Amino acid sequence: MAAELGYNIAFKVNNKTFAGRTQDDLTITPTIKESITKDDAGQKNSAVTGKEVTFSCQGLVVLTDAATTKLVRDDIVELALATGASAIIPFKYQASSGKILSGNAIITGYSESSNSEDEATYSVDLKSTGAITFATT
Repeated sequence: MAAELGYNIAFKVNNKTFAGRTQDDLTITPTIKESITKDDAGQKNSAVTGKEVTFSCQGLVVLTDAATTKLVRDDIVELALATGASAIIPFKYQASSGKILSGNAIITGYSESSNSEDEATYSVDLKSTGAITFATT
């Protein structure tokens, strides 16, 4: 299996990448329905009925935006505070040599941390909503 360097992975929301990101995580978890019927003779049958896709992104807090292609702190906080239809955001996730996962997500958590000795950092957790597809761009 080939190694994929973290900086070769692009996690985009509203077609902007997270500024100063230091780590991206993707988790795909199947939703499984189990059943036992008389015909099964006591053996469990399992079926995958869906998928839950979650993401997290960590990085340095960026207070100024030199490039319009980056999501900076204020953009991320605004998305985290959104409610209703405004809280559903389009995303794309791609490793440099892989296909692009595309869909919609909601932010399920945002945290920010700083102290007097280190850079301020943020962490964003997202969960997909609706179908995930492979996109071409």
